[in-house]
Amino acid sequence: MNKTVTIDVCPLEDLSARVEVQLKSGRFQGQYFSYATPELLFDTFTTPRWRIIRAMTGAGPMSIRELSRRLARDVKGVHRDVKALLEDGLLEHDEHGAIVFPYDTVHVNFTLKAADLALPGVADRAEPDAAIERERAQPTRSPRRRAAPRKREPGSAGSR
Repeated sequence: MNKTVTIDVCPLEDLSARVEVQLKSGRFQGQYFSYATPELLFDTFTTPRWRIIRAMTGAGPMSIRELSRRLARDVKGVHRDVKALLEDGLLEHDEHGAIVFPYDTVHVNFTLKAADLALPGVADRAEPDAAIERERAQPTRSPRRRAAPRKREPGSAGSR
């Protein structure tokens, strides 16, 4: 049986409507992982994590060491990414402790509109040009540098 998961960007209102339809119909609508904003989706699905999902889709249970070998990555980095995907519920442990992505197909679905692409706070500003000019007018400070640690001269044993 082909198991599909849908990963989408879905505002809370739309998610509530989806759950309501599922409850009224009594039919399972499929497995979803929904994120409120594209930023939240991209925080979870970094490029290395997408590669993990690709390698594990339909592959069955495997160890982190095996996954690291297949991805040609270090075990520590793969372990960190697997842990994040486990915390988000995308990966699971099987009865033997191996990790598994229990889906054969992944469908990603979201639409970006012009209003979604505006930077936070930019649309709210009445005078964006004036704000830019104020930022340019502020004097810039040079970053403080820390002094390099002094090297100690080797002394004779027992002398201070």
